[in-house]
Amino acid sequence: MDIRDKVVEIVYESKEGLFPLAIAEAVSKRYSIPVNSRQVEDVVRKNPKLFIEEAGKIKAPVHE
Repeated sequence: MDIRDKVVEIVYESKEGLFPLAIAEAVSKRYSIPVNSRQVEDVVRKNPKLFIEEAGKIKAPVHE
């Protein structure tokens, strides 16, 4: 499981979305690995189909 998978798991659990720093802290706490907000932003930027960015928060895309 790489950092992308961990970020996806944290973001998809949140209904309202999270800021990159909150995502980094959640990943670090849950998996006991150091992650910073810059790494989270890189994951989001490299995987545009997996995330939506609204008002600075990262959310899961809504599939209707």
